[in-house]
Amino acid sequence: MKRTITTILTAAVLAIPVADATAAATKAKVVIRKFAGAAYQADRYGTLRVVITVKKTTRAGKVTRRITAVSVPVYPNESGRSAYISENAIPILRSEALRAQSASIDLVSGATYTSEAFAGSLQSAILKAKRA
Repeated sequence: MKRTITTILTAAVLAIPVADATAAATKAKVVIRKFAGAAYQADRYGTLRVVITVKKTTRAGKVTRRITAVSVPVYPNESGRSAYISENAIPILRSEALRAQSASIDLVSGATYTSEAFAGSLQSAILKAKRA
């Protein structure tokens, strides 16, 4: 009985450094950065620019990128109508981009120009993130 307990304890003590070394080898490096897309013209209504926040995780040589936030600091709001369209369409487009994790998003009905400008600027920001 003593011999069995001693053997188990010895094996456990020897395994601890190996477990720590394995955990250190698989530790992930995480970098969070913001990328601004190009300004796109939403026809005659004004320009639109998308800024994305990307979480880049590197683990054992494998790199994964995830869009964690989408903001639109510049959007069409020159007239009452363009401001109304932007206020209603941009939250939908933002949630679509986060869901899709790409610029392949559904356009918002009634906001075609804003949706196209959003998708173009989003694609520009995603390409910048992939190059970084």
